[in-house]
Amino acid sequence: MGEDGVTIEFLSKEKLETDGFDEKLDFVLEKVKDDAVLVLSEAWTPKEKRELIQASMEQIDDDFPGVEFMGLDPSDNRLERAKSFVFDTVLGQDYRSGLTIVGNSRVMEKMKEEKHSISFLAKLEDDE
Repeated sequence: MGEDGVTIEFLSKEKLETDGFDEKLDFVLEKVKDDAVLVLSEAWTPKEKRELIQASMEQIDDDFPGVEFMGLDPSDNRLERAKSFVFDTVLGQDYRSGLTIVGNSRVMEKMKEEKHSISFLAKLEDDE
């Protein structure tokens, strides 16, 4: 965490696609352990979310309390389901619209997740 505030990083889907999921997970955890809040331009699957929780729990210690995350996933509307079908069936690619926000539990609080909106308070702690 910087001296003047919380770092919020916005990461494109293309940046996240360059490696496999394990590398993406390691990248996210390293950033979050440094108290950054990441805004990822993709929705994570339930399996990926479980793996994030598991990996973060294995790394919990005095300096890292774990992660908080939330997301917007518009896949419940008909157009998004059609796009997903075309990408999966015709192009053989994974279509992931939406957002995932991941942050350190020490930094993120008062999270509110609704169908079409997300809000949270990123707090600064003075450890001294």
